[in-house]
Amino acid sequence: MTLDPNSSHNSHNIIPGYHLNLSTLRIVIAESNPKILNSLLQKMLSISNWHIYTCGEYTELLEVLSFGTVDLLLLGNINQSNCREISQICRQEWQDLPIIFISHDPMIPGFYRSLIADSQGLGDVVSSTADKHDHFVKVIQNVTGVIHAQKQVLSCLSLAPTTAKEDLISLIIDGKPTTSPKGTQLLKALLGNQAKLLKACGGQGRCATCHVFVQAGMDYLTPPTASELMTLDLMGIKNPNARLACQCQILAAGVEVEVPKGKYIGSEAELESLIGKRAQQSFIDPSTGEILIHEGKLILRSALQKMQEINQELAKKLGILLCRKSMQKPTSVTYSLKDL
Repeated sequence: MTLDPNSSHNSHNIIPGYHLNLSTLRIVIAESNPKILNSLLQKMLSISNWHIYTCGEYTELLEVLSFGTVDLLLLGNINQSNCREISQICRQEWQDLPIIFISHDPMIPGFYRSLIADSQGLGDVVSSTADKHDHFVKVIQNVTGVIHAQKQVLSCLSLAPTTAKEDLISLIIDGKPTTSPKGTQLLKALLGNQAKLLKACGGQGRCATCHVFVQAGMDYLTPPTASELMTLDLMGIKNPNARLACQCQILAAGVEVEVPKGKYIGSEAELESLIGKRAQQSFIDPSTGEILIHEGKLILRSALQKMQEINQELAKKLGILLCRKSMQKPTSVTYSLKDL
């Protein structure tokens, strides 16, 4: 996450569960082009006194959205993904998050309008070009004005007395006791307690970046589906206590989970840029969740080679799986990776 060093707006990181004053919004700008990103940042700072957070990578964006309360996302071009994919993930995981799409063309392409129509939520699309500055400012002011109004209404509603209490159950995360509503998705409970997990696939059970180890109370979680078991097998996670947090719900008290420690590497290029430095924390492969470099170790080129080998092996397994699936008879509905 890149913060503006010259602005007090970004003097702290997003804190899960911490809500700012109604007069201040938390806005995330996602754009991989540094020059365009800086231009967007300066435009936003010239409009109002907001807390602004900038992201240049796909995994970085998901991490920011997962770990904090965000009021508005300005979505430009992000490496390793596209606007449509990111929009779909946001609608699944953060349904109420307003999105303003940023086009870098003077004439906004039609597919942006279709994204707005499909979202059925608060949002718009603007051009980042200099000749469209006035329209950019107008759209930002309109959308943020609506967000302010919504926050004020929610603030008033939160002051109203409530009669029903949530059915809270206890669980332990990394040795610390906490509570969560019964039936809560384990991933949401973990993120709500500041656990550092990444949803690289948007919480669809297609990667291992939210895998955890259940130390006790496995029977108090919903049982793993065939899809979850297949993903764990595909990613090479053999620990019998491993679960994908996005694929299970908490049924009763007594669950104890341990979260893998470290930082997820966004890409091979990011890891290559760190070669020769000492790891201040463990670095984790973004697909399989495997630790590439342990904390305190010197980052060598062998770590990059290991990441490349993991990616190649994963691609090979996926290719075999898809080939087998395509060769199945229409009546066959099950398949396994045990023979890989």
